[in-house]
Amino acid sequence: MILILSRENDEHAAHIVRRLKGRRARLLWLDPALFPVEMGIRIRCDRQGRQSRTLHLRRRTLDLDEVTAVWMRRPGNPRPDEEITDPESRTWTQEECKNLLTGLWESLDCLWVPGKPLAYTLGYNKAYHIGLAASCGFRIPKTIFTNRPEDFLSLYRETRGRLVSKVMLNNYIPHEAANSVAFTHAVRRRNAVRCRTLRYSPVILQEYVPKDVELRITVVDSRVFAAEIRSQASHRTKHDWRHYDDERATYAPHKLPEAVCRSCIRLVRALGLCFGTIDMVLTPGGEYVFLEINPNGQWLWIESLTQLPISAALVDLLIRGAA
Repeated sequence: MILILSRENDEHAAHIVRRLKGRRARLLWLDPALFPVEMGIRIRCDRQGRQSRTLHLRRRTLDLDEVTAVWMRRPGNPRPDEEITDPESRTWTQEECKNLLTGLWESLDCLWVPGKPLAYTLGYNKAYHIGLAASCGFRIPKTIFTNRPEDFLSLYRETRGRLVSKVMLNNYIPHEAANSVAFTHAVRRRNAVRCRTLRYSPVILQEYVPKDVELRITVVDSRVFAAEIRSQASHRTKHDWRHYDDERATYAPHKLPEAVCRSCIRLVRALGLCFGTIDMVLTPGGEYVFLEINPNGQWLWIESLTQLPISAALVDLLIRGAA
């Protein structure tokens, strides 16, 4: 049994489900947001510590010990019953539910894609994984994680103002009207003037890495799929290709050196994962420079633009786990 944990409207999950059904794989697509209102969970331990785990869904009961592969794609958070109206009680209930789910998922002894919840969460931590990337053989840029204005000014002077800024984790910044996306930005002189505001929240500062092309690398177990993004062809995508200009900033498969491929696989495994998307830069001088890894990054768009067989590799991995 392959268990897919994701929201109902997830295009990536729907795409892989179609392919798995084409291979006649036994699967269940489940959104944890159904818990606890529409889904029941029971974990039972005997005195010797042996566990049984059961999931109850409307008219279906699933023995979770039958699950041999889990794809944790884009799971929703548990939703408390609408009868709980007090905000603090709703928050408490949701945290209790999330805690049980984490323990349940961690206890399942099977293949996890990208990895088990705790490894998956740590994989998002840029302050952790950048040092790990260097130990895996990558060249990394000078980087500071800080909320101290003096640290900003020191690196700004050291790099002669050639800096970019990034957020720690959440790319969506909440506003009253609507959320906005926090892109990677080149640091300007006016940012140095306003650097006192850093004390309110930490930021990532990195020396600017000159780009020939940017690379989006998807690792699926021991397979590495690299795509180059010609981001410098467009002013919009010069500092962050997520501004998207598909007419000018075009995409193509990229042949990585074997040493870089090995470092990609080594990093994903060091994080306790079997899947990850890595952002790198190929400099005009021919150096490959690591920027960051996303343990569960989007890949369907890059497959569509480059015909890299990422879906097939993911389906193969899930079915191997199920076998």
